[in-house]
Amino acid sequence: MQTATPTPTRLGPWPFIVFTGTLFGTGGLIAKGLLDDGFNPFTITWMPALIGAVVIYLIRRPRPTWAQVGAASVLGVMSTAAPALFFNFGFQRLPAGTASLLVALGPTITALIAHFVFADERFNGIKAAGLGAALLGVFVLSSGSGDGETSLAGVGFMVIGSLFGGTGAIFGRSFAVKYGAQDLISAQLMSAAVSVGLLALIGGQGVAPDGGWERWHVIALLGLGAVTLFGFGAMLKANEIGTTGQVSVIGYLVPVVGVVGGVLVFNDAVTTSVVLGGLLIFGSISLIAIGSKSRHSDASRWPNDPAERPS
Repeated sequence: MQTATPTPTRLGPWPFIVFTGTLFGTGGLIAKGLLDDGFNPFTITWMPALIGAVVIYLIRRPRPTWAQVGAASVLGVMSTAAPALFFNFGFQRLPAGTASLLVALGPTITALIAHFVFADERFNGIKAAGLGAALLGVFVLSSGSGDGETSLAGVGFMVIGSLFGGTGAIFGRSFAVKYGAQDLISAQLMSAAVSVGLLALIGGQGVAPDGGWERWHVIALLGLGAVTLFGFGAMLKANEIGTTGQVSVIGYLVPVVGVVGGVLVFNDAVTTSVVLGGLLIFGSISLIAIGSKSRHSDASRWPNDPAERPS
């Protein structure tokens, strides 16, 4: 299989990273509203993925090879279905601030695993400082946003989701480089929709919310479908032309967008912790950008020779 040749841009992967982080943060607000209104986590996981898969199929009519379908299926479970489902269960039980803090575990897991997998992803002092600043920023930000008791089950769901998301990012980079983002997205979303849909069917989970359907529910689910389609498409593109260290910044943008959205939509108070946390997170983006190498078309493929892999 020939490795896909990414199309470089002057700004590298950063436009896709910022776009994805903004979309996923917005999607989190929509999902929280649907969960609070009686939807179960299964429905708001598989239905947006199905909407996205159908839309991209109708637009592009992709004809993936069996190898691409296999890779996309792995991504569908590891990078899409499992993280989203566990995060939705966590958001159902936790205040937004606590959940946002735990989402930020994913990029740290990615950075640690990537050190042992990719030749150009060695951990260094600059990236360590960036990750530390990001985690501190999310902690400070989250400490001043949202009230509510912490659920141990909710924490567990968020940690499991972060483990899946952080590990799935490694597969995302490998497969995006090998096959190209456009050839994976439709099958990836369909795989996520089918896997979670089957779990919902086996578990007897209905589609309708507890209080019945309202017009805004349909609009919100269509919006989540758009977030899923464009968000994961942009993430795959970022993986195609960037490093995992750079793409991991998405995980730190999500809570920033969530808190800003809470201020604008839910009238949450603007506190010192929100401002300071946001500044720390955006400062961490610069550090991670400096510490992560910009690569050429194939500079960061998983080395074929085991001796070339970092230990």
